[in-house]
Amino acid sequence: MSKSSNSFRVYHENTNSLSALAVFDATGASLTPLSIVDTAILGGPVGKEITFATNCEPLFVTPTFTNPAAPVPLYLVRAEGEVNYKVIDESIFDPANPGRPTPAVTAAQEFLLYETKSNAANGGSVWTVKVPVDPVSLVSARGKDPITGETLEGNDILFRWTGKCPSLLEVEANVEDITDPRGFVPVELENVTTYAESSVGLSLVQSLDQIIPRDGMGHSVALRARYNVSGDPSDWVNLPNEFFQYDMAAPMPCVSLTSTLLRDRQDVISDLVELAWVKDAVNPGTGIEIFVTDFVGKKHSVYTSNGIELSVRLENISRFVVQDVGPAVARPYRFHIVATNLSAKSSETYASPINITSKVKAVVPPTPDETAGTARDVLYAVLKAEVFADVLTALGALPTEGQAIVNSACDNILLKVKDVLAKGGSVELDDFGIFAAKWTSERLGRNPSNGEPVITPAYRSLGFAPSTGFKAGVKAGSIMTDAQAKAAA
Repeated sequence: MSKSSNSFRVYHENTNSLSALAVFDATGASLTPLSIVDTAILGGPVGKEITFATNCEPLFVTPTFTNPAAPVPLYLVRAEGEVNYKVIDESIFDPANPGRPTPAVTAAQEFLLYETKSNAANGGSVWTVKVPVDPVSLVSARGKDPITGETLEGNDILFRWTGKCPSLLEVEANVEDITDPRGFVPVELENVTTYAESSVGLSLVQSLDQIIPRDGMGHSVALRARYNVSGDPSDWVNLPNEFFQYDMAAPMPCVSLTSTLLRDRQDVISDLVELAWVKDAVNPGTGIEIFVTDFVGKKHSVYTSNGIELSVRLENISRFVVQDVGPAVARPYRFHIVATNLSAKSSETYASPINITSKVKAVVPPTPDETAGTARDVLYAVLKAEVFADVLTALGALPTEGQAIVNSACDNILLKVKDVLAKGGSVELDDFGIFAAKWTSERLGRNPSNGEPVITPAYRSLGFAPSTGFKAGVKAGSIMTDAQAKAAA
């Protein structure tokens, strides 16, 4: 505690005067003086001399000024001979350099923030302001307006710490990636501490400032917090750097958009459209995006730019809807434009609809085999039936179970080929080709979900190499043996 005495003085600048004052000890308990009379330092501060019936240790003075609109700092001192010692830190009171002021006690309960950490040389205590304990910042989007449902702009910035007196907290911020000669600047705050937080010794304040510029970019911000009791501050406590982003305001829509059909589609020659627009003069944004809505109501993005141009020519707009059959018909297309910036888009500005002749699906010319009617798609059952018919024609007669015999022969040929290849072998069919089992090599790959390296083991796969006669016959549209193909070459 400070040194006890029954005689104290309060000094202040002579630009105001005291009509009353209240005195409190370090616990915030009120002390009742025996007398209070005017006093002054010759040619310097004026104030009051306070006398108590017994020795006590006052620490706080709550003044009532004659002019409340112009309060001045107070200095509570204890006189020892010709020397005045300030009770706040036992330093000698120098009117020319008064130092730390004497705090008041108000509804903010300033007395809760003081502690004594050391003793002065003359035996009194040095009172210091506590620092906020473990302060943290909580940053989130402001969310939506509960009434209108509109998205609220900016960030919701909260500061929470262990300690009392949230109304006496100061926070300063320094946007580290922006050159600002001011360095740290104050952040305006309001107390939003709830009962649940205060019941466990926490305090919570909300920033009323946005801290960073509204440029749509992210910024790293250094933060620090301290208590300040009527001009008597604690040390700063640094918070971890925080990352903020404040979206740019949406740009204003373009003033106008015009579309002109320079060339309509003609068979394979595509259409050509010229678009011209006028941007808002005050908030034009940094870019534009152009869309077209086709005649079936589907919207397509056709052009984007962050340049300064105010017109563009677009080709082949009719590609979005293709007619299955002709003749080609002119259909309405409507263009619309939005202004853009890093954060948002404007509402759309529409051009008058223009008619563009539709693209007609190209007719694929038939192959010679399709024209001649020789091309067929044959299923396995049909193939077996045709083999049976060819065998019957060649032999002239077959037993009753002849179809079953041919079917079984075809099935067993395929099963035998599968059996040989399943065991890693190969089957060569003259004038047809070679079926063979092939092994791939073990290889190093990556798991596509996490990028981790994985080893793909070796595995067996199927290969088929057609014979020379088979390939040449398909190319020529006839059946050829290998010998015939070699002779023709």
